Amino acid sequence: MTPASQSLPVDEPTAEAVNAAFKLDGFFPEFNAELCTKIFPRSGIVHYRPGEKLVQQGSTGRDLFLVLAGEVVVEFKAAEDVRLGHGSVIGEMALLADGVRTATVACVTPVFAFRLAFEDLGYILENNPALAEHLKALDSARARR
Repeated sequence: MTPASQSLPVDEPTAEAVNAAFKLDGFFPEFNAELCTKIFPRSGIVHYRPGEKLVQQGSTGRDLFLVLAGEVVVEFKAAEDVRLGHGSVIGEMALLADGVRTATVACVTPVFAFRLAFEDLGYILENNPALAEHLKALDSARARR
């Protein structure tokens, strides 16, 4: 699960995507790339090659991933695989549960993803109930699949 490259600089389109996906505008009305880098210092853009895995079912991890470009496949042992792309959030089930990954997520194409480190996320979740509810809703929707 080692990505092709480590964190790349956050640009304005990435900050806009992070803001939209995680509903941060109510908490940070002027969210931009500079603020994204300041409030998420351990997080950043990561590039993955086709076949690389963002997460492995059964492994432990609480980071979230926002797919910025490319396509991934979510592989479940007991359910049909699902393909996801731009704007998809990955990892919310492990974040909200016990940290154990419930599926394997592999790259179908080259993927750029914003990895939101769990250490950066705690403060935001505590102070942004709308984000916590949004992640719970994603979790519920995916659990029903």
